[in-house]
Amino acid sequence: MKTTRFVDVEWLSTHLADPSTVVIELTDDPAHDGGPGTIPGASTVYWKSLLWHRDRRELASADTLADRLHALGAHSSSTVVFAGDPPQFAAYALWVSAAQGVGGTLKYLDGGVGAWRVAEPATTGGSTPGNTAGARLPIVAPRYREVVVGREDVLAAIDSGTPIVDLRSPEEYAGHRVSPVGEPIDHGAQRHGRIPGARSLHIRTLLDEDERVLPVPELRERIENLDLADAGELIFYCRLSHRASLGWLVFEDLLGDSRVRVYDGSWTEWGSIVGAPVER
Repeated sequence: MKTTRFVDVEWLSTHLADPSTVVIELTDDPAHDGGPGTIPGASTVYWKSLLWHRDRRELASADTLADRLHALGAHSSSTVVFAGDPPQFAAYALWVSAAQGVGGTLKYLDGGVGAWRVAEPATTGGSTPGNTAGARLPIVAPRYREVVVGREDVLAAIDSGTPIVDLRSPEEYAGHRVSPVGEPIDHGAQRHGRIPGARSLHIRTLLDEDERVLPVPELRERIENLDLADAGELIFYCRLSHRASLGWLVFEDLLGDSRVRVYDGSWTEWGSIVGAPVER
């Protein structure tokens, strides 16, 4: 694949034996935090444990994130492959790293852990989880202002005409649910609906049946009706920013579009703010 951050299962299967390849699986199940991964040699980490502040609802600092990644075996000479389960968790890890300023060679496994299970590739080994030899990943200039927006920015965008793109499911966008279909409990915000004026781009329309990103010509076809060409910036959101960060990665890496900023609080915050306007 052309982009520097996307790798596929075939690429990973041929690089697992390289001791500089470090695979980190991000899960939404805290019970699997710290255990072995599905991919040989991978470590599994609960996404909040890696990417959020321990006590406050905010992103981990660059120093904290670099330290946590180092404890999982990622050092300055590593190629770190984030494998999401579901896939968008890996994109969220890349987005947080870019926003806070953690550098190094960071990759996204296309299709995530699910694509690995489907392919069941033959491998010749895997790096040892927890190998902390070498310095931690470098701290670089943060891109926070380039890739993150807060609620005040979103409120201003409603009146300014800046495109706001909702990457949730049609059911969430229509206001029938606040969490994706399939979640055992419909939770995540106090109100149903969408940010006024938001345009719907369900993240699954950019993926194939195995949750791998579609070829670039098909991606362009899927977004052409959103009328985004003339905008100076784009604001993406979902429920918790995971799906929106995958949209950010697709736009930035595959479509060459660096205008996307992700609303960190997404619908979980917006749908619970007293007085925030909601559309159904």
